Amino acid sequence: MNISIKELNEDMFTITAEMITELLNYHRNLNNAPKQYWHTLEEGKETLKEWRNTGSVYNIFCNGEVIGFFYVRYGGQNVAWLEDLYIVERYRGKGIGKYVMSKLDEIMTEKDIVSIFVDVIPRNISAMKFYRECGFDHLNMIQLRKNYDKRLDKEDEVQILGFNLKKY
Repeated sequence: MNISIKELNEDMFTITAEMITELLNYHRNLNNAPKQYWHTLEEGKETLKEWRNTGSVYNIFCNGEVIGFFYVRYGGQNVAWLEDLYIVERYRGKGIGKYVMSKLDEIMTEKDIVSIFVDVIPRNISAMKFYRECGFDHLNMIQLRKNYDKRLDKEDEVQILGFNLKKY
């Protein structure tokens, strides 16, 4: 497998927007969100336009075929946020994600970034495991949520720092 990473160009815009839509809807499905909250391709395109204005989007290629992307947003004090990483399902579990993370480490070092953050929803255990294996080992922030649409409420709980919270 020949894996490469390139910063987003216009030729990859639509296919990347399609993947963004798949990723966002994967999260909606993971959380059993009603279909009315799912994203359309047009919303995926708008998201990608916004991302290009606020950070860097990179495409992931395998043997010349685009198979994923990642989006990094930069902040003050030389820190960055890995906002999203997506690899087409049939390419998952082949070590591509870890390869991409090693390349991301190189990019961050070249840009003199001192820390990178990633947010993971508690239901996405595979993502948490993956990021831990890639060296993310500091708990930085806990984000709490209050649902007004009770269809979004969950039953599973997790204990964090002595608090029982519903696992989103």
